[in-house]
Amino acid sequence: MILLLAIARWLAEGGLMISFGYTMMRTLLRIHLPALKSQRINLVGILVITGSTVLWFCLATEQMAGDPNAMIAPPLLVLAASQTLFGQIFLVRLVVLILAVAGILLNWRDGILAMLLGTALVLISVTSHAAAASPAHFTAIGAVGDGLHLLTGGFWIGGLGLLAEFYAKRPKDFSLAVTIFSEWGVIAVTVLILTGMLNAATILLGGEGHDTGAYLAVLGIKLVLVAAMVTLALTNHFRLLPRIADGDAAILLHKNIVREMMLGIFVVGLAALLGLLQPTM
Repeated sequence: MILLLAIARWLAEGGLMISFGYTMMRTLLRIHLPALKSQRINLVGILVITGSTVLWFCLATEQMAGDPNAMIAPPLLVLAASQTLFGQIFLVRLVVLILAVAGILLNWRDGILAMLLGTALVLISVTSHAAAASPAHFTAIGAVGDGLHLLTGGFWIGGLGLLAEFYAKRPKDFSLAVTIFSEWGVIAVTVLILTGMLNAATILLGGEGHDTGAYLAVLGIKLVLVAAMVTLALTNHFRLLPRIADGDAAILLHKNIVREMMLGIFVVGLAALLGLLQPTM
């Protein structure tokens, strides 16, 4: 059950992060490339995100109720949606995602879509481990830190996706896109690392009892992969970007971008699993 729940959360959370970062990066690029038309995010992708969000809620309801039939029992689903914080936040996120679907169909600007997707993404942090472990039970502290963590992580992974697309479809603008992403990426990665450290410290030190082995093991693997991503990012920024005019450097830069993005997607999967594991006993 926990594996299926983790996959549903991975699709919902990871899809939101990538879509937000992609549209946010396009918004920044349009300042320098006015001719860049507002491009619709893949409608199927947003529908998958919405569907996996609903599945995540249904599976979580089943877990909370301890009843294998809870996810197909309307009275229990209505009760979970109306009487629990997780359910109430789910309803708000669902409304925001429906608005995003409408925005795609009506071809709204990237900036508006990025705002909607970012809002849906930040709402996840309200019921996170970091929010629950906030000092003095002041949930906003952990929620804000985790929200920034999700937004900056999304910008990093989604922005890499846009760079890969530019390399394939707009090679003439690839250098400009990488330069702009690199400038904003330094800020995003710095905030990501700081909020990640703050979240880990809050969760592990703020909870009662001792840390669980499963949580620490998954967290350790996640940190190793993040370190690999940072290493690739530093290589791209300091070694390859200055030589981007060189064809070989551009090819290697593109390969590193793809590797970095794949690692990021896997990291999001581990983060989704961490959100379901008990940090302390």
